[in-house]
Amino acid sequence: MKFKEFSSQLNPLPAFNLNDARKLAPDFHRQQLTYWSGKNYIKPLAGGYYILGNQEINERDLFTLANKLYEPSYISLESALAYYQIIPESVLGITSISARKTAEYESAWGRFSYRSIKPSFIFGYCVINPEEKNMYKIARLEKAVLDYLYLNTKIKTMQDFESLRWNKEELKKLQDNELFIKYLTIFENKSLEKRVAILMEYTNA
Repeated sequence: MKFKEFSSQLNPLPAFNLNDARKLAPDFHRQQLTYWSGKNYIKPLAGGYYILGNQEINERDLFTLANKLYEPSYISLESALAYYQIIPESVLGITSISARKTAEYESAWGRFSYRSIKPSFIFGYCVINPEEKNMYKIARLEKAVLDYLYLNTKIKTMQDFESLRWNKEELKKLQDNELFIKYLTIFENKSLEKRVAILMEYTNA
């Protein structure tokens, strides 16, 4: 398959891998990707995924790719907290949650990190752009905060929260939030409940 024809058919995708190429041409060989990469027609991302050489990558594309690289997973932790303007600065790389084991992928656009939690805790995310090629799953604000506090067990005091410099005005959305309380109940974790209580104290300070 000629590259021009290949690129015109794959252009709607934010990223593609060998399986995507073989959907267009069943006899497509992996060496063709290596050759095109050497010519800078395509650029390697991570986990066997590529983008077209002239393609610009934005945050939405990286979120989509993060979902694809390690399935099933959803954007959460620092990336989701930055998305909801809880964290004051941008985050390098993309952070996600998965029921599979902890994993990381390096790329020219930063590190794709996946933290592992119990399968029963895989909930509380929404699908953005469900009808488009660059759809992605991201934790709701309530779940992103709980995911972070659940996995970061060293956070135990007001001083710990102050060092995080989280946006108190945005965190106030969690006060008397029925969905937040419902999600917290599902965890059934006393230590997490204590950290949430301190978070609420920090928010009101």
